[in-house]
Amino acid sequence: MDLKKKLGVLGLATGLVLSLAACGGGASDDKASSGDAKTLTISVDSGYKKYMDAIKGDFEKENNAKIKIVEKDMFEQLEALPLDGPAGTAPDVMMSAYDRIGGLGQQGHLAEVKLGNKDAYDEKDKKQVTIDGKVYGAPAVIETLVLYYNKDLLDKAPETFGDLENLSKDARFNFSSEKGKNIGFLAKWTDFYFSYGLLAGYGGYVFGDDGTNPKDIGLNNEGSVEGITYATKWFQDVWPKGMQDNKSADDFIQDQFVKGKTAAIIGGPWSAANYKEAKLNYGVAKIPTLPNGKEYSPFGGGKGWVISNYSKEKELAQKFVDYATNEKKSNQVL
Repeated sequence: MDLKKKLGVLGLATGLVLSLAACGGGASDDKASSGDAKTLTISVDSGYKKYMDAIKGDFEKENNAKIKIVEKDMFEQLEALPLDGPAGTAPDVMMSAYDRIGGLGQQGHLAEVKLGNKDAYDEKDKKQVTIDGKVYGAPAVIETLVLYYNKDLLDKAPETFGDLENLSKDARFNFSSEKGKNIGFLAKWTDFYFSYGLLAGYGGYVFGDDGTNPKDIGLNNEGSVEGITYATKWFQDVWPKGMQDNKSADDFIQDQFVKGKTAAIIGGPWSAANYKEAKLNYGVAKIPTLPNGKEYSPFGGGKGWVISNYSKEKELAQKFVDYATNEKKSNQVL
């Protein structure tokens, strides 16, 4: 089984955030307490705090170092880097969404990174962190959309969109505020990130030649039209009118699901912590098969570990990146 498939299975079992993590046996406590330990500042979203606490100890011992954890929204941290870096207040290491790595690297804000565990990555992984032949990050997290379902309302996860259509006919999920409407299944299809999987499953695509040809746009081909036509039936015949409001639809979906009024939704890994906090008895499964028998094909995304080009501890930062992406130690996860 290749690394991506391993990570896919691991992620569903651990809150949908897929991570190449690390732990290690190591040096004695005497070395770590020798008094000349270097400090490495690492910025992560609050959701990664427990993960960092779990893995940092062995790294500190092995490298006679002290890790200082900064909890800050990833995008806020990346946006602040061009100013914080020159001012000397930026962290040494942080996470970056793949679509931010190339630009920050080209602008000189990120240091080049060596993929110490390069055999763990395929060519697609490497492309996510490479621009103009230079590598500016180490792939760390893979994420995509899944189906969340309420185990108190359903005995098992829906496997086909036919199952979801049956939910829309279940009187338990009739929406009392609008006669004839049902919220058994909800998806934010006004947002292209969520609806693309539907279009792609019917044969639509953004760019041709496996996403590399911008001259070939497949969002108005026969497949895309068929997918949009199918989605339109849900908006017109099943869902409340508010589902058409892109600004408020997600809040509505989350509220109804957490309150136990909706049985199944399409969502991302960022929502899992909220469901756990709400003590919702939820399950996770792959998105059901489409009416045409094809798989729902959502976008995939992720994050990589990056090093600030302003860091004074680039060598130590590189060691941490290698440590945190060591597949042999990936049994310690979020």
